[in-house]
Formats: sequence, C-alpha cells, structure tokens
Amino acid sequence: MLRAAKILHLRELIQGHSQAPPSAPRAYSPSGFPPLDSLLEGGLWKGALFELSSPAKTSGASLLMHHLLRLSSQQGQHPALIDGSDTFDPQSADRFLLTRLLWIRCQKAADALRCADLLLRDGNLPLVFLDLRGNSREELRRIPAPHWYRLQRMVEPTAVTLIALTAHSLIPCADVRLCLESRFGLDSLEADPQALLGRIHLHVVRKRPARLGLPIQSAALG
Repeated sequence: MLRAAKILHLRELIQGHSQAPPSAPRAYSPSGFPPLDSLLEGGLWKGALFELSSPAKTSGASLLMHHLLRLSSQQGQHPALIDGSDTFDPQSADRFLLTRLLWIRCQKAADALRCADLLLRDGNLPLVFLDLRGNSREELRRIPAPHWYRLQRMVEPTAVTLIALTAHSLIPCADVRLCLESRFGLDSLEADPQALLGRIHLHVVRKRPARLGLPIQSAALG
C-alpha cells in the first residue's frame, strides 16, 4: 500500500509539471487607433514581430504606418522605417516626423532584413517598420524561413515593436498577423487623414499567446 501511494504521488507531481504554464500579461503601447488597440487588447505589443498584410494597394497600410510613426515621434521617440524597395515618399510625411525618423533606403529585400537585424541588435528604437510591399513575390519567397525566426527571437527580449508590411502573408513566425480589408478610392486623396484613419478595417489572422517573463505595462508608444 505504501508503494502504491508513492506511485500515485509521483504521478500527481509529473502531471502538475507537465501542464502548460499560464500566459503572462504583455507589455504594450497604445497605438492611438482604437480598433487596433481593441484587437490587441491594449495596444502594440513590445518585443513582438507583427505582420501587416495589405492585398490591395489602396487598403490604408501607408495611412496606418504614417499614423504610428507620427505618434511615436510626437512622444519624443525616434522611430525607424526600413524601405525595402525605396518607394517611401518623404513629401507624404509632415516635417516634424521627418526630423525624428530614421529612414533606411534599400533596393532589395535581403538588404532590408540585414538592416532590421542591425537595428534589433541595438534595441534602442521603440518602433521599427519593415516595408516590403514593393518587393516582388519571387524575391520575398527566396528569404529563408530561419531569417524570420532569427528576427522574431531577436525582438522578443526587447521593448521594440517590429512591424513588417507585406502585400501577402509570408512570415511564418509572426507574433501577430493582421490583414487590411479597406478600399480607398480617388476621393481619399483630398480627404483628411484622421477621417480616413477611421475608415480603416482590419482583422487578426493569427495572434500567438503571450510568453512568460513579460511584465504588464501600459505606456505611450515607445
């Protein structure tokens, strides 16, 4: 009987240790865009890799990117934009943002990923955009999957938010994958950006659970 009791006790201990650990609250930064904050239960996750895909060129991806970069700069931070195909138009951004923005111009996706690697090693920029919408699908397909996992592992222990803009979903290890469903016409060229921001529609395709060790924090972007 004593031996049987010890075996039962041992089984209980093993079962207790084999259970998955509970999810930890995430550190986040409010995005200033209520629909996005609602989807993410607070705001942009720190230490996370986001993929924001926009199948249509007029889905509002640039509008949302400008909003997030502007908010970061207004809060005294220095955001970064890695331009994978050198298509960013600086005239589309306000002057104050340009004084604080780190704009890295690339011609190839591979160069853009190397730049992201360097910025994540530094870890001092709170918000990094990796814009790959202008790169061809064939070029993006040649990026080995381990490259994406490397970036995801590098950003995880930091307070950086890395957002990759893509035309089609391609990042296998994104912590959050969002898809834009908006469609803007020619009339949007003369509309107020804030009014257009309210017309953006997006949904979560995938959202990975939080990992242990990340403290809860609600703070301004950055």
